[in-house]
Amino acid sequence: MQFFIFLSVFLLTTLISVLFSKLLNDGYRQKTYDQKVDSVVSQCSWLGDQVVGVDFHLDDGSNSLSNQIDELAASMNGRIIVIKNNYKIIKDTHTDFQSRFFLNDNILDVMDGKKTRIVSENGKYIEVMVPIVSKAGKQNHILGAVQATVPSEDMMGAVTEMEHRRNMLLVACIICGLSMAMIISYLLTRDLKKIQRDVDFIAAGHEDESIEETGFLEVRSIVQRFNEILGRMQTLEDSRQEFVSNVSHELKTPMTSMKVLADSLIQQGDQVPAELYREFMQDIVAEIDRENVIISDLLSLVKLDKKAAQLQITTVSINELLEIIMKRLKPLALQRNIELIFESFRPVTAEIDEVKLSLGLTNLIENGIKYNKDDGWIRVTLNADHKYFYVKVADSGVGIPEDCQDQVFDRFYRVDKARSRDTGGTGLGLAITKSVVSLHNGEIKLYSKVGEGTTFTLRVPLKYKG
Repeated sequence: MQFFIFLSVFLLTTLISVLFSKLLNDGYRQKTYDQKVDSVVSQCSWLGDQVVGVDFHLDDGSNSLSNQIDELAASMNGRIIVIKNNYKIIKDTHTDFQSRFFLNDNILDVMDGKKTRIVSENGKYIEVMVPIVSKAGKQNHILGAVQATVPSEDMMGAVTEMEHRRNMLLVACIICGLSMAMIISYLLTRDLKKIQRDVDFIAAGHEDESIEETGFLEVRSIVQRFNEILGRMQTLEDSRQEFVSNVSHELKTPMTSMKVLADSLIQQGDQVPAELYREFMQDIVAEIDRENVIISDLLSLVKLDKKAAQLQITTVSINELLEIIMKRLKPLALQRNIELIFESFRPVTAEIDEVKLSLGLTNLIENGIKYNKDDGWIRVTLNADHKYFYVKVADSGVGIPEDCQDQVFDRFYRVDKARSRDTGGTGLGLAITKSVVSLHNGEIKLYSKVGEGTTFTLRVPLKYKG
């Protein structure tokens, strides 16, 4: 990533530098060229005015104007030709070239008054032609023309120097861009490299550590979320280890109890009274039932965890399903004189897996009974709209502390470990319920206040979409 950022910044700064340099050079070249041409044109126009003043008498070599023309041509490092309107050459600063001079279309256009000036490039030379105009009277009369031929390299000498400076500036800009690319790429990846080192350290077995939140806002946000995931994973791991310990103890305790009871019966031989025998056997059955609950919950969770598991979707009356569940749990509620109340606002039919959803709803209502107060109540409410059906399970129980509400759906988590053990809880009931609801593309939420009870709300689509 650092190399990619470095390369991108470097290429971008280099491209901008080259384009800016080219635009600057092109603009300066054209401006310099125009200024040189304007200077030559001005000098030729001045020369034409002087020629008109002496009435084209330039034959005498001692004439001061003729000498000025030679000096002007020498300063230009070029050639000046003065032509009269009868196409006769009056002055040529390079007399050895007179036989090579021809009247071309440009000169004719100037002599005929079609153009006020003509600038053309002829190989290594630039030709400038302006008319000689008589300003006597109201009308201007063209009396001749002045042609100046100047070497192109002399005209653009300043441009060459400018190009040299431009190249030096371009190299300096590229070096600055290289330095800036290195600095930016380092700054942008510094925090990411630190995070990478911290992640490698955590991956090496230090899961209880966290990453320091430093750097840019986006990086800090990522680190914060990562630390939250680490915290949840650590909490889950702690809960898992605690669950394994608890389950091991709870599975071992019934087996120990059954072994003690069985050994007692064996030691007493045939002298065991029927009533004592019956009592011991009832205790053994109770311990077996306790183990079955733990094993059943574990198996249910494993089945729901399988990605390949398919739901057996059928059209089911949710009203009848809830009535059957509550009827099945009523004897359990009567043991503590807990009132079960079912309220339905309308008949609801939905596409669900009846067995799995029945398991999830049973867990909710059974939890409401286990963690309720004696002589309390549980109210189950059913409602629906055009898209979802809603099941609300409210109780008058002990409630769930606010700091535990985000974790109650985690596997193996139990709010009150001692009380859960007394009630036969394994910490898997709500995890199973959430998995069932998720398989149906639904949601489950809870609201609870300690001492006032808990309310779970399920929202499940009426039409299942796999």
